[in-house]
Amino acid sequence: MGRDLRTLIAGAVTDRDVDILLLAESHVPDDEITAVLKVATSWDFAALSDDTDKVRLFTRLPVAKWQKRQTDALSARMAIWSVAAGKPPGILLASAHFISKSNISSDEQGIVAVELAKEILRVEEHVGHQRTVVVGDLNMNPFDIGVTGVTSLHAVMTKHIADKKERVFQGKKYRFFYNPMWGFFGDRTIGPPGTYYHSSPSPGDIFWHMIDQVLLRPALMNLLHDLTIIDFIGAESLLTENAGVPRASDYSDHLPLAFRLQLD
Repeated sequence: MGRDLRTLIAGAVTDRDVDILLLAESHVPDDEITAVLKVATSWDFAALSDDTDKVRLFTRLPVAKWQKRQTDALSARMAIWSVAAGKPPGILLASAHFISKSNISSDEQGIVAVELAKEILRVEEHVGHQRTVVVGDLNMNPFDIGVTGVTSLHAVMTKHIADKKERVFQGKKYRFFYNPMWGFFGDRTIGPPGTYYHSSPSPGDIFWHMIDQVLLRPALMNLLHDLTIIDFIGAESLLTENAGVPRASDYSDHLPLAFRLQLD
């Protein structure tokens, strides 16, 4: 780490007037993040994460508006919160940092992702609504079975499909997520062609991956605005000058996401 990530994070929060900040694999202590955010924004940000959470959560929304809902054994991989934001009943925010392909195969990811989907469904049933957004490093592409599979996250590429709310498979109903990240692949889009770059000797290597994602239930998908893969914070580029890939040695090997829900 050759650069001060605290200053960079504060710049991103200031640039986009952020209410909720999620950081995966953050090695900066929570109190240092909240302190630098206070200086940069004049807002008091609270750190809400437990010590075991792989995704750190910071918010300037009142702490009383938050209630943690996660109870299962995968809690280190995903935390689910009720947030009293917008009209009642608010939203469910699931922050995820899923298992990497360096540890298990794509097929095995698909098996474990079923448990994530079950936990989201359990919480939705408990709170009585489906205003759910999943955000984080899924370590899977939008086309991987753990994301698309009917018994896993079941996230589809178009609003038209997601608007059907669910599909029936083998006599059982499965809810859809809408996955807008499909629209960011490649260099015919605005911004970077993915969120993560990896070159390997595999004959099927695709190089750019979209493993950082935002998934929305149909109840929220039309409220999504300004979804962006961030490649600049202020005047600072997060990409190398020549290759145009994430500056992993300076900042991170992932590019961050920013989005806004126009809650009413």
